[in-house]
Formats: sequence, C-alpha cells, structure tokens
Amino acid sequence: MSQVTKRTEKSIITAMVSLLQKKPFEKITVGDICDEALINHSTFYRYFNDKYSLLHAVFSYLLDDLLNNTSNAKTIVYQIADFMEKNSKFMHHISPQYQTKANLYPEFRSILRDIVKNKSKDPGSQNDPLIKMITESDTPELMISFIVGGLIGLVEYLEDNDFNVSYDKFIEFTEGFFAKWSK
Repeated sequence: MSQVTKRTEKSIITAMVSLLQKKPFEKITVGDICDEALINHSTFYRYFNDKYSLLHAVFSYLLDDLLNNTSNAKTIVYQIADFMEKNSKFMHHISPQYQTKANLYPEFRSILRDIVKNKSKDPGSQNDPLIKMITESDTPELMISFIVGGLIGLVEYLEDNDFNVSYDKFIEFTEGFFAKWSK
C-alpha cells in the first residue's frame, strides 16, 4: 500500500472518529465523512463500501491504538478505563440507545475479546488478575468470553448512567471484583 493510500485511509478513519465524538453513528452520512476528511464521495467509495465497513476499520484502528499504547496501563482494566475515558463521547454515540438500526456492541465486544486474548499471550501481563483467571482456567476461551461479557455489562451500566461514573470508581469496582474472583 502506498503512502498516499495509507494517508487517505487514515484520514477517512480519523474523520469518522472525529464525527463520532460529535454525534451518533446513525446521524452521520457519507457526505459528513467526506466533508470531515476533505475528500469526495468517489474517494470514500474507493476505500470503503459504506459507513458500516468504515466503522469496522475505525474499531480496528482504535484496537491497534489501544494495544500499542499500553505502557501506562498496569492491567487490562486500566487499559479499558483509559480507552473509555479518552473515548467517552465516541462510546456514547455508538451505544444502542442512540441507534435505531444498528447495534454496534458486537463490534465492541469483538475488540474487547481481541484485547483480552492478546494480553493473555503477553508475558508481561501475567500478573494481571484477569490474565491469571484465563491462564489458570481449564477452558481459556470460555473464561475470555465470561470476562468480556462482564466488561460489556459494565459498559452498559456506564451507558445507563450516561457515562458519569468516575474513572477511579470504575477501576476500583472492576479490579476489586476480578481480584476477588481470581482468588
């Protein structure tokens, strides 16, 4: 892929991220994306079939960003809390309460599953209580699914409370729960 191609694709993806900070996914049009990325419609359609395929690329982009910026994240819980804090408006605008046609949580669940799975293979993460739960489980895939389901439940709780739960309270509850569970 050429540098220009990479740059244009990233520009379209970051335009969608920027728009999702401002308004719900369903209210974003391809025209909005083109305006934000300073491209025309034909350029958009050269890279993506529609805004849903772009959203998939956005989730992949955010996942890569999340996985590459783990230096200050002590545990997966901190990593997810950092992501949620950094992207609270984005999360708000993809939440099911703002969608009439699309439930975007399966995509988010897939991202969380990838994060947990990748961290479980990272030798530097083996002291993380969540990772211990996975590595000590007789059925690691099932444990990953359980953990991700719990984290999605927490996101839904945050959504129900309009994402007004403090970062520290989220960390305290989540770490405490998983630490107790892993004993």
